[in-house]
Amino acid sequence: MKKYRYSNNPDDYYKNGIEKYVQKDFVGALSDLTIAIEMKPNFAEAYLSRGLLFGKEFHKYTKAIKDFTKAIKLKNDYAEAFYNRGVTYRILDDINKSCEDWHKAKELGFKEADALIEKYCNKFKQE
Repeated sequence: MKKYRYSNNPDDYYKNGIEKYVQKDFVGALSDLTIAIEMKPNFAEAYLSRGLLFGKEFHKYTKAIKDFTKAIKLKNDYAEAFYNRGVTYRILDDINKSCEDWHKAKELGFKEADALIEKYCNKFKQE
């Protein structure tokens, strides 16, 4: 069993949360990521990671969107957060918001958005 390093440093909780996520300890990952955010409320990367965890593993899509949105507010050029929020909106069948976020992610250089834009957004005009 892996021994995790903890301190009063939110980066340690973040790193441990990511390791636990990879090891499929989703409850432990959620706990550590939440502590990292509580310790450092402007931790955009922790919000992104927790949003992925909420969406992919717990199917809590509203919570995922809230975390992706917070990450974007903290880092308005966070292409990966726009992309993943778009994916989550797609799961919730909000194609307009999905396309908006994927176009923003693409504009910010996130090339993975191209395939989803091609598949879902060609019939929509983006402003």
